[in-house]
Amino acid sequence: MTIQTRESNIKKMLYSCLLLVFVVVMAITFIFNEYQTQRERILLGSSHELRSKVESSLGVYKDFSNYVFKEIEDDQDIFRLMSEAYFGDESIRTSNRNSIYSMLEEKYKTLTDFNFRQLHFHFKNGDSFLRVHKPEKFGDNLFSIRESVRISNKEKRFVQGFEEGRIYNGYRFVYPVVYNDIQIGTLEVSLSMGSIVNLLFNLYPEQDFFFLMNKDVVNYKVFDDTKNNYIHSKIASDYYVDKDVLNKSLKNLKFTELEGDTELFKKQLDPHIKTGNTFSKEFNVNGKYLIVSFLSVENFKREHVAYLISISEDDTLMLMKRNYLLFNFMIFIVLISFFVIVFQSYRNQNKLLKMSTIDFLTQVLNRNKMVELLSQEYVKAKRYNSIYTVMMIDIDYFKSINDEFGHAVGDDYLVQFSKLIHRNIRISDSFARWGGEEFVLLLPNTDEDSSMLVAEKLRSLIEKYIFSGPKNITVSIGISEFQLDDSSLEDAIERADTALYHSKENGRNQATRWSVIKF
Repeated sequence: MTIQTRESNIKKMLYSCLLLVFVVVMAITFIFNEYQTQRERILLGSSHELRSKVESSLGVYKDFSNYVFKEIEDDQDIFRLMSEAYFGDESIRTSNRNSIYSMLEEKYKTLTDFNFRQLHFHFKNGDSFLRVHKPEKFGDNLFSIRESVRISNKEKRFVQGFEEGRIYNGYRFVYPVVYNDIQIGTLEVSLSMGSIVNLLFNLYPEQDFFFLMNKDVVNYKVFDDTKNNYIHSKIASDYYVDKDVLNKSLKNLKFTELEGDTELFKKQLDPHIKTGNTFSKEFNVNGKYLIVSFLSVENFKREHVAYLISISEDDTLMLMKRNYLLFNFMIFIVLISFFVIVFQSYRNQNKLLKMSTIDFLTQVLNRNKMVELLSQEYVKAKRYNSIYTVMMIDIDYFKSINDEFGHAVGDDYLVQFSKLIHRNIRISDSFARWGGEEFVLLLPNTDEDSSMLVAEKLRSLIEKYIFSGPKNITVSIGISEFQLDDSSLEDAIERADTALYHSKENGRNQATRWSVIKF
């Protein structure tokens, strides 16, 4: 295997690795985006589902509220008394207020059995005439704090929606009151959010429900002596919890896991809560995947004032998360396996390369590799008019060592000799076993004179070196410099071999330059 082939293979492996990494990254990105999309779809679906459940529940109460209003409207005495009060003085108002209260007291108690909280009469100018649920509170004008009352009176139409009042919050159904074709005010039938929560618990027993009110709204609207209906929320610092709603929630509570670390949940929920928007978020608590949905509740001015919350367990998210993690784990295993295979292949190629270029015994370059390097040096010298020198080195009387002491001892000499030479040449020089006890040293950018100095240095070093064998050894060396008229790389090798032969013929343990003997 040549260097070019090896480099080509390395490039192919590198490209394969990069391609695989790219494919893996794209796959993980795609799967992650798909997982996030499905996750968001489930969470969004949970928010829509909560809204549908609430609207469906309110539809039931609206029908009942219409029935209550119709009954009161059909009793002309009530609207007559209210009309007289509207146009009368304070004494008439007091008398008629008491009369209407007496007429509706039992009906109101029945309404409370069906989760309705308030029955409230207002005059056309916005003044509170009679709170059947709180008869001692009257006379305050509601237009500044009760948009529902203002709209219904000003626009003479039915309105419905959530609104905080002086005493209670609630979902309100406000009807224009008309007597003898003259509008004299409005009648409000309302139910607490606790009633809605209670109905939701009954309809969907597998879920938990809660209700939060914005603190600013409560502090601005509610009578001071009724603010004790609210307590601070543990998960939302800017919100109160309606005690009535909380009591209904606690009776039916199923998912107590979220009570464990309220600060952690508060930290995760707070950024979303501050937006005032509807949202859903999932939590993994003790192996349970819970979806917590916050439905934004708006008043008649389309302002966010509260949150209705649902908590439900969802196995789909858990399965999605497990599948996502499993897929990523499988990709990781495939990636690791691929890199192990590539690394092993790279190591094997290196071993094969080493076997094809390194002499097994001495661990220096072999003849094939030296021919390759000589060829490169020859081409470079021809093209750029550079120089190089070839040095042939032969161990003197090496055959006698094998014959006398055995091949194992001879092999040990070859190994020690190779290490000694390798330690005493330049990094740019190349040293190879040419065959048997014969070696070649390639010295790039070195002329014959300089190479002679190197040869003498090596010859002397070997002569003086104490080998681990039974006796010391010497070497004979032949040197030849590249000539511009060389027709092939073999020319310099043959000249160096001739110079080596001259050294051996003239007593061994010496170095000979081709330029000295060529004549």
